Amino acid sequence: MLKVSKYCSYVVAFTMLLVLQVPAQQQEGTVTLSQAEALKMYDKEQKMKVWLKNLVEPGVVVTDEKMIFSEEAQKLIRDSAYRSAVYKDVYTFIDVKESLSTLDLQKAYWQMIHMYPENKETILRYIYAYDKLVPTDEIVTAAFYTYAFFDPNITSIIDGKPNVYRPDIFEDYLRRTKEIVGYIKYFREENKKTK
Repeated sequence: MLKVSKYCSYVVAFTMLLVLQVPAQQQEGTVTLSQAEALKMYDKEQKMKVWLKNLVEPGVVVTDEKMIFSEEAQKLIRDSAYRSAVYKDVYTFIDVKESLSTLDLQKAYWQMIHMYPENKETILRYIYAYDKLVPTDEIVTAAFYTYAFFDPNITSIIDGKPNVYRPDIFEDYLRRTKEIVGYIKYFREENKKTK
């Protein structure tokens, strides 16, 4: 158990190092950046904001009048080869690792929703390990609303439009998502109590 938790911490730390790599000179407790380094850091910060915005953006938003699809959702609708590559009948932690290595947290969280509850404790630890850095509850929810809508076991794409033919599977993934989000909120509250 401790080994998994420690591994999750390493994964989070490594992920953030990849995202925020900026060379700097350090002297006596201060960090000095050149103008070029500061601009590079600013550029990375802007990219990070876009990345974070995309992480919490659900693939499908339903309003009274229409359905709005994110860029990822549109790609899943249009590109059948991409859609086939994204979805598997069975996901493993190797799939999750590959998604995390490319910083595709939404896809990794979808894979973990798919593997839940069989690997409940490990999945909750993996997801919650990121909670101090990103809003994991929002990302889990966004992952569901991006990937569940286009899962070939749930939805067929007819003339570029999703048709949910297995609402029972969709509802099961929604239940899993809500349960994971509930645990994240519970862990946050418990963490506040210990501080």
